Amino acid sequence: MARKSRKYGEDVPFSITSMMDMMTIILVFMIKNLDAEGQLLTQAENLVLPISVSKKQPTEVSLTVVIDREFVVVDGKKVVATEEVLKQDDLCVAPVLAELHEHRKNERDAALAANQPGDGAGTVVVQIDKNIPYDAMYKVMATCGIAGVPTCDYTGPDTRLNGYTNVSFAVMQKNGGES
Repeated sequence: MARKSRKYGEDVPFSITSMMDMMTIILVFMIKNLDAEGQLLTQAENLVLPISVSKKQPTEVSLTVVIDREFVVVDGKKVVATEEVLKQDDLCVAPVLAELHEHRKNERDAALAANQPGDGAGTVVVQIDKNIPYDAMYKVMATCGIAGVPTCDYTGPDTRLNGYTNVSFAVMQKNGGES
């Protein structure tokens, strides 16, 4: 049997190799972009976040406060039991205030060291279980607002820091992403 040889002047059918290379490059580019964006916030364990249709993503996460069924956690540190927060009558949660005040003071000192104004309002992201009573969330939010003072019964000179007044809530997007 004789082999049929191809002449160099003939048109060759469409080559798919170049197309596959191009698609591979596009796929790698998209995966890298997805990985670079990522999630700025990781969901705390044993926490069911409320569902939202909001598309707004947080730009920077400086401090997180988590309120779950067992504890109030400030920046990864268990501060007080949620049951204790629910039982108290005062809006100010003293252990949470002490932790938030220390973080606020450190943020101000870091801003001043970087030659930036240190008197701006602090930013905090609150993750709260959707089954936690409103009362616990309200008390922790009030504590975030007054985090510039060292204790709940502060009556000293007016040299307070600004508290955490820029508050964002972590929610699950309706399509499954975290915001």
